Amino acid sequence: MFHLIDGPIGRAYREVMRWDALFNDLESQLRSAADRQQEGEIRERTRAEQSRLTLGQRLLGHLDRPLGLTTLGGRSLSGVLTTVGSTWIAVRLEGRTSIVPLSSLRSLRGLGRSVAAPLTGVGARLGLGSALRELSRDRAQVAVWLAAPSSRYAGVIDRVGADFLDLGLSLPSDESRGLAARDALTVPFAAIDALDAADTSG
Repeated sequence: MFHLIDGPIGRAYREVMRWDALFNDLESQLRSAADRQQEGEIRERTRAEQSRLTLGQRLLGHLDRPLGLTTLGGRSLSGVLTTVGSTWIAVRLEGRTSIVPLSSLRSLRGLGRSVAAPLTGVGARLGLGSALRELSRDRAQVAVWLAAPSSRYAGVIDRVGADFLDLGLSLPSDESRGLAARDALTVPFAAIDALDAADTSG
């Protein structure tokens, strides 16, 4: 049978135990505070990193995957994201590719949580004009969709400037007459909701 130690020795022993318990409690509190501080720093660092992410980085992390989108002009597109430029994306649809300026995007569906590094070098310089000049050089038949009011114009891109394109319109009489009877339409880049080009890869 154990008896409590009394007297000076007992009091000294109990005092030591009391201080040990106090130190243990303080150490536990310090560890908890340090853990909370570390968790807070991690959350703050994560928020800071996320605040610097761009839509382009999200899209670059989703290349060659299915994507759904709606545009400011009211179009709904579903296809495979094939290209991300500095100010535009290209989505492969059935039989055609649609080029959509980032400024025309209203919403996106299907984006995963993956991200990629920002475009650099040549990639960072691939603006909308670069894609349109390729189509103009190929004399590709395109359909230009405007946002407000929503409208569609078909033809061939005759010229691409710094912030506009000249579209040689295809008139209904062209096919029957076999003539290049075309009018011209000048479209600022800012007015483009989307642009469709026939897929000639096959």
